[in-house]
Amino acid sequence: MKHTITKKIARTIVGASLLLGSAAYAEELCQDGGQAVPISGKITNNGQTPGQGFSTLGVVALQIGKNPNVLARMKCGIIGVDAATEEEPFAFTHTLSCDDSVPVDLSYYGLGIQEAHSQLTLDTHGDISFEDSCAPLPGNLLSFIEYSSPSADDSGRGMFTGVTEGDITIKGTVNCLGSIDMKFNGYLCLNP
Repeated sequence: MKHTITKKIARTIVGASLLLGSAAYAEELCQDGGQAVPISGKITNNGQTPGQGFSTLGVVALQIGKNPNVLARMKCGIIGVDAATEEEPFAFTHTLSCDDSVPVDLSYYGLGIQEAHSQLTLDTHGDISFEDSCAPLPGNLLSFIEYSSPSADDSGRGMFTGVTEGDITIKGTVNCLGSIDMKFNGYLCLNP
């Protein structure tokens, strides 16, 4: 029993040291005074029938912070809207709306405390690789890497209120049925 407790204490000390060391580095990452916090998770979505450009719709399971310092685990809906330009032919605007509730004090306006669901908009660009043809079905097997950062328009709500800095790397695949599977990690600059 004593050996197990010693191991737990050692892991906690090592984890805290790594967190403090990374926090010093992270402060350099956040220019607007936010705190760089790790974010990771997976996205499962589908390509939508083309209308006015390609879009995606799906779900996100995300973790903010790292064990043992996890701030939140959430499930979010995600919609991706084509934002391609000549300079960035593979680009999306991704918007997440999450299942959490963050109390917001609106007493100043005479409205008391109300709940906000966290929301974040990400500007995303990346590179895509064609792996193989899906013939006789239309389309191709694809793999890709994307780079996302919070939108500068400050559209965050709940936990993401005021978040305009961060860097997230997403790696994923698309199969012949339009199913898209992704894993991501990076950081967001959360406001204190």
